[in-house]
Amino acid sequence: MLLSISTLLIGLLLLVKGAEILISCAIAIGKKLRVSEFFIGLIVVGFGTSLCELVVSIDAVIKGSPDISVGNVIGSNIANIFLVTFAAGLTSELKSIKVSKFDLFFHLSAHLIFALIFILAFLSTKYGLFFIFLFTFYLFRSFKNSDSKSKNEIVLEKDFFSKISFKNPFFYGLPVAGGSIGITLFGADITVDSAISISTILNISDSFIGLTIIALGTSLPEIATSISAARKGKSNIIVGNIIGSNIYNLLLILGFTSLFNSFSYSKDVLSDDVYFLSIAAIIFTLFIFKRIDIDRKVSVTCFLIYLMYIGNLYLTNF
Repeated sequence: MLLSISTLLIGLLLLVKGAEILISCAIAIGKKLRVSEFFIGLIVVGFGTSLCELVVSIDAVIKGSPDISVGNVIGSNIANIFLVTFAAGLTSELKSIKVSKFDLFFHLSAHLIFALIFILAFLSTKYGLFFIFLFTFYLFRSFKNSDSKSKNEIVLEKDFFSKISFKNPFFYGLPVAGGSIGITLFGADITVDSAISISTILNISDSFIGLTIIALGTSLPEIATSISAARKGKSNIIVGNIIGSNIYNLLLILGFTSLFNSFSYSKDVLSDDVYFLSIAAIIFTLFIFKRIDIDRKVSVTCFLIYLMYIGNLYLTNF
């Protein structure tokens, strides 16, 4: 048991570190090659912070534990809404939040569509393809609606990998990116194996592990990115990070993993969590739409709600 927990923590560490290096490297390469800031923000940072969830979900489905995959996505989105908001709001009060109505309501619609399909049907291949179509549509609209004057400048990190990748993208950058992907995949492999082992030893569902430990671990890149943005007073980047990551998780990751023949999930076990995620998405939308400042009181409230959610999961599984 102790060995499984230790390897799980090591796997999560490798998973997050690999994704962190990849993000830094990819941003440096993009800026060196003069790729637009919008492209870097939406594709590189958005996809990079969701990379952990993607590789874990695919690995879990391949290894016959799809409940980890679905639980990981649901749990990560819940953590993004409550924990990322808590971490960012506690670091610096989030004021004057401005997000386009399209992004905000597309984010909410994605959650409600997922909830309806989950409750009334089953996330089969046809719905997976529909999710991927919606995701492609979102990317297309985002590019089309982008305005060069409103692009948030993304500053290079001062770490070693960013510097060498920016200095020579092909000689240093590409090998570093490839190595970081390898670290991430290896971390995902260890994480999923350890999670399956722990769930077997404790006789608990794979979905519980996915909703809690793995979801929290794979949300660390979003939390770290948001804390960094909060220190710089960039509230819009934080909210954009939450919205973008959640859309990636729901539409791209669930859409892609549902294409595998071995994909399935325990509807009864996860139904309450889907309801809770939908309510969380509605509350989040109302806060941003009404432009309510996220101060320490709101942040602490978000944290307490998340603790209550985790406590309820614990009571229902043990």
